Amino acid sequence: MSMKHRQPPDFHPEVSKLLKLGEESNSAWQWVNQMSEVHALLSRTLAVIHLQMYSAGWEALIQLDMKAKQQEDADMSSILPSWNAIYNSVSIMVNHTTPYHTDINGWEQWLDMLLMVGDYPPLDFIIPTFKLHFCYNPGTIIALSGSALEHGVGYTMGNHTCLAYYMQHNVHRSVGIKLCHLPNISDLQPMVIVDC
Repeated sequence: MSMKHRQPPDFHPEVSKLLKLGEESNSAWQWVNQMSEVHALLSRTLAVIHLQMYSAGWEALIQLDMKAKQQEDADMSSILPSWNAIYNSVSIMVNHTTPYHTDINGWEQWLDMLLMVGDYPPLDFIIPTFKLHFCYNPGTIIALSGSALEHGVGYTMGNHTCLAYYMQHNVHRSVGIKLCHLPNISDLQPMVIVDC
């Protein structure tokens, strides 16, 4: 195990301060509930493109819930039933230009999902290593390994928000879930139907 993947032996994931117990009426809880259909879409998309990661993610959330109940972690136990995203973390960037970078919170073998919302003129999502430019219009979802691929987004006028969903490997390790590997084309082969 490399140093960057180590964690204290007593590591236990915590709920964001915005979602602590007793805050059900606050805007963060409302946002989680309002995003349930979007979270379900992202989760089902991941089930198609990386089934092993999807399965490991659900197992990690189930084990996290069980561990929270055993440790009487009321904050975690109260939010998990509402959190229907397969990803255990989300970062929100509003009207933000992102220079080329790799992400530090995910794991290279996993796919993050980026969802763009807002009202803004055309914008490009760039992966400079491969000289790729993708239209990054409102409603676009991009799945990529943000920890492995350098990427960035330029400046644009208007209001735009990127919801970056990812899994943290230390959450999986804290509940004893094995980290899955990169998706492989053979993972999709049982789904391919050829009618001759």
